[in-house]
Amino acid sequence: MERWGVDMQVLKKYQKYRRKSFLLFCVMLICSAYLWLVDAIPDTISILRGEEVTLAEDLPVTTKLETVDGTISSSGNINGNSYEVSCRLFGIIPVKRVTVYIVKEAQVIPCGTPFGIYIHTDGVLVVDISDIVQNGITVESPAAHILKPGDYITAVNGTTVSEKEEVQQAVAQSSGEVMRLSVMREGEPLECELCPILNDTGNYQLGVWVRDDLAGIGTLTYVDADGRFGALGHGITDVDVERLVSMKSATAYQAEILSIIRGEKGSPGELVGQIYYTPANEIGEITKNTKNGIFGRLDGLPDLLQEASAMEIGFKQEIKTGSAQILVTLEDTRQLYDIMISDVDLNPQEANKGIAFQVADD
Repeated sequence: MERWGVDMQVLKKYQKYRRKSFLLFCVMLICSAYLWLVDAIPDTISILRGEEVTLAEDLPVTTKLETVDGTISSSGNINGNSYEVSCRLFGIIPVKRVTVYIVKEAQVIPCGTPFGIYIHTDGVLVVDISDIVQNGITVESPAAHILKPGDYITAVNGTTVSEKEEVQQAVAQSSGEVMRLSVMREGEPLECELCPILNDTGNYQLGVWVRDDLAGIGTLTYVDADGRFGALGHGITDVDVERLVSMKSATAYQAEILSIIRGEKGSPGELVGQIYYTPANEIGEITKNTKNGIFGRLDGLPDLLQEASAMEIGFKQEIKTGSAQILVTLEDTRQLYDIMISDVDLNPQEANKGIAFQVADD
């Protein structure tokens, strides 16, 4: 009887453990399914006025309209530029709210065309802090613990500066006296004081490396009928400070590609070319530098796009897995190449990385 009692206790503990494990498994399964459902429904979508869109195909999700800055009339028509859709599983369990933007029908010229970029920074960019050799001894930079890589020097002793030569000249003429610098750091202004040091060559230095411009070659993504363009699909960052460059002015130029360095895993590819920075080669102005690309307006199309035709834009919820094409310019030839889209992420952590595909063209 004693052994039977011990076995029954073990059995009861085992059954209790199984029930808890099964319950935990069910909770994890439900949570995983819920998170999958949340990710399967886009956070935002764009549609044309009067268009109907299915947010989650083959899923038991019902939707209800809720206004944001628009209103719903008694007839159910949307007035305004956006509204919200509340998504519920089986019409009961809240899943998420989707912001719907009503946009106008538009066409753009898809490009895939290289172009030149020249940027003048909004202030003099501090690239790095460097020690100074004085009397044969390496001493700490006067800028150490005061300036940081990524700062923009906008004025010296109350005088606005936009060229690195202006900063260098002010330092050279300082006679080692305290200099007042106006600086922009991550969009916030600040004032600081530095005292230049006389180095072993007889020159005064602040111990900072600075830059006031950048140049490179990128790829145009699209141009619309008014000349507005988007390009790159990522922002322009300084290679040393790894932050978006603050622009004072920026110009787009025609460019000639000399060679293409193929990308490999862990190492992006590179376009190698030349740009002639002459008024005759200017094609437009770059007005915005964002994490999702650069934007601006072209005065005229590059030579390779003179015969190009416009296409209607598509929305992200319309992208499906399967065969597609990309438009690329190689050796001055603009051509379509076959790809296979393997995955579409409607809510990517990085807005410019929502499509995974493989090149299928030989």
